[in-house]
Amino acid sequence: MMPVNVKGNRRMTQYQLVTAGKEKLNEHNVPDADIDAELLWLFVSKQDKMAYIMNRQEDVTETIRSSYEALIDKRSKRIPLQYITGIQCFMGYDFETAPDVLIPRFDTEVLVEQANRLIQDIHSDKMSVLDMCCGSGCIGLSVALMNQDIHIDLCDISDSAIALTTKNAKRLEVSDYTVIKSDLFDKIDKRYDMILSNPPYIESKVIDGLMPEVRDYEPRLALDGDADGLKFYRAIIENAESYLNEKGYILFEIGNHQAHDVQQLLVDKHFEDVRVVKDLAGNDRVVIGRKA
Repeated sequence: MMPVNVKGNRRMTQYQLVTAGKEKLNEHNVPDADIDAELLWLFVSKQDKMAYIMNRQEDVTETIRSSYEALIDKRSKRIPLQYITGIQCFMGYDFETAPDVLIPRFDTEVLVEQANRLIQDIHSDKMSVLDMCCGSGCIGLSVALMNQDIHIDLCDISDSAIALTTKNAKRLEVSDYTVIKSDLFDKIDKRYDMILSNPPYIESKVIDGLMPEVRDYEPRLALDGDADGLKFYRAIIENAESYLNEKGYILFEIGNHQAHDVQQLLVDKHFEDVRVVKDLAGNDRVVIGRKA
């Protein structure tokens, strides 16, 4: 088949249009270009993959073609797919995204899974959980949706994060939650059975070398963990004991090579049962500690 230009006036089938989209994204070195081109087509055409396979030889209208080309243009500029579609699936739930709030990552699901296991083991009648640095709310809201008899508080310093978390909570029909604008524990005035946090943990010097999708489009506020990446772990752990009930748990997502340092911070504050959980790729991903 001859190469197809994305722009042009001749008739095109769905397959030809998506092929042209793939070519443009590949020309711009977009990661997973073929996958993203198909996902953007499914998004703009409101089809699932099977419908596309069945209909891919059908012609597209000029209107939907223009809409698709506009999305391909955005992705070719390395705007994250999730900011273009406005949705990211996390723990089986569709969370809305916003350009000034961190995109939920699949790696973070390990944190939710570990929280769920502890909650099920504890068997408390009514647990109180805090999601600190909540971003989109994906961690705390997923825990609330997957466990009965949970009250979840979610806090963040970002107005955009607070607005998006509130929107996602309503969208997903979470019933027992409170969203709090707070600089870490600044506006928190109660104790919890569990604190969950995926704080900014990337070393400042590393950020400029990240892929364009992250470096140029995701909020630095949600990424930058200061010189050694540990600024927020230190601040949270320093005060966590005062906000945890007896035998309460704290769970962090961590970055590469941070497990030992975060473990030591917890041990230094007399937390017990401190341990590391790996993700599916075998990387250290979550650190857990229990208040003595």
